[in-house]
This record gives sequence, C-alpha cells and structure tokens, in this order.
Amino acid sequence: MKRTEFLSTFTSGISVACIACLASACSKEEMGAPAAPSSSNSSAGFTINLDMELKSINDFVAKSGFIVIRTASGNAASSFVAFSSVCPHAGATVEYLSNSTSFLCATHGSTFNAKGALTQGPATRGLTTLAVELSGATLRVKV
Repeated sequence: MKRTEFLSTFTSGISVACIACLASACSKEEMGAPAAPSSSNSSAGFTINLDMELKSINDFVAKSGFIVIRTASGNAASSFVAFSSVCPHAGATVEYLSNSTSFLCATHGSTFNAKGALTQGPATRGLTTLAVELSGATLRVKV
C-alpha cells in the first residue's frame, strides 16, 4: 500500500468517526430531568454564609452545580432563588448573566429568563428550580 493510499484510508475512517460522534452529541434527546448536580457537601445540598456572600440584589454564587441569586433585600428564603446549573438539553453548564438577569448555555445556545424559564432552545424546558431554606445568616440549597 502506498503512503498516499494509507493516509487517505486512515483519515477517511477518522473523519467518519468524528462526524458520527458530533451528530450523536447534537441530536441527543432530552431524557427527563437531569441528574442532581454533585455537591461537595451532604445530600442535603450546600450552604452559603450570607454575612460573606449574596449581600446585594442580583449578587449570585455559582458552584457545585448550582446557581443561587439574591432577588430581594432582607434575609428571607423568598429573597433568593436557586437553580441547577445543568442545562436540560444536553447536560452542559449554564451561566448566569447578571447584567441581563438571564441564563445562557453557551454549548448549544439555549437561553433562560431570571425565573429559569426557557426563552430559546434547543432545550425544551426550563432550568430545574431548587428549594432554599434559611437559618440565621446561613442559606441552604436543598437538593
């Protein structure tokens, strides 16, 4: 076999495999709710010290597969919202854009409003909302 024949055969096979992988990733169907994000804390979620973080309206914390946002003043559970940062389309991580109070999944372009509702696909549903509870200056996100 000549070198040019070998290289042509070899690169054709790799090209077919790459195209198949890309097509599979882009056409992945949503399979219900994504798995709960991993957390370095217990299965009860994680905690945020409100004396140190989330002091102003629209401040946010993004860690351990969660995004927590202060939406109002005062330390009441209703002053905060928490979402899974896992995009419901294909499991990529969404980012919170505080300047526009929206979420973006840069992987495939899905966008979500400040309440986690879908505004543009390819995702077909909004972000998973998580419960929060407050104890003094400690906010706990419950998984």
